[in-house]
Amino acid sequence: MILATAVLALVAGAGTAVVAPPQRIASLNLAADEVLVDLVPLNRLVAVTAQSDEKGMSNVVGRLPEGITRFFRADLERLIALWPDLVVVSEYTDPDFLRLLERSGIRYHRMEGLRSLAGYRDAILGLGRAVGALDRARTIVDRFDASLHALQRRLAGATRPRILYWASGMTAGAGTAIGALIECAGGTNVARELGVDGISPISAERAFVADPDRVLIGVWPGVRESLRADPLLSRLPAVAADRIDEMPTELLVAVSHHAAGACWDLAARLHPERATRP
Repeated sequence: MILATAVLALVAGAGTAVVAPPQRIASLNLAADEVLVDLVPLNRLVAVTAQSDEKGMSNVVGRLPEGITRFFRADLERLIALWPDLVVVSEYTDPDFLRLLERSGIRYHRMEGLRSLAGYRDAILGLGRAVGALDRARTIVDRFDASLHALQRRLAGATRPRILYWASGMTAGAGTAIGALIECAGGTNVARELGVDGISPISAERAFVADPDRVLIGVWPGVRESLRADPLLSRLPAVAADRIDEMPTELLVAVSHHAAGACWDLAARLHPERATRP
């Protein structure tokens, strides 16, 4: 008792708050779901997103026990009932919900910067600190970095094809996860060349004039068909020659350590002679 009192006094005197690692973690964003599966024992998770079970969206389908609560959307009343000691949100979480979460007194961690490979790295380390698993987070990041470095060695000196991401009139320019994927995989992002920022609309006329070497799409119903049916886009040399790269959507939108696998997947399509996925 005396020793415990002395330790508490020492901590208080140093002005340091001791926060025990959370044991009841609720994730309200898919990136956190994907990282937490590899970061902490699954019995510490009380909630994840419903997207974690969706084929074509999640890279952890089948890895989360059914007993973990699924959230289709942020619901504070349902969340409080789970008694979490940490809620993981993202920079895109609704500000009104965050204000309610703050008022509830529940501790939360916000994953941010999920628009670049460096951003994923920092977000994984930040989440590792928040859940008391920094060493494990460093291991995940080290593997992520090693995979990306191996890919860049394979792609050194390769000609970079000009790639346009197309999603029914939308594209991905500078400061986007898809733009980072294109560049990591040894391509040049045409939308960035055009001065596009973020996920933005692009006209068929502008896409046609840009004349990309290849067109990147996700596995969404009707996307490839819409390109071939469009009176202008169907005349793009890349479309006419079927230089259309259709990626699994869960890789295309990966904003976690699974993005390394996505880079290899796209690189194998763009540079098959150099980047056969290991």
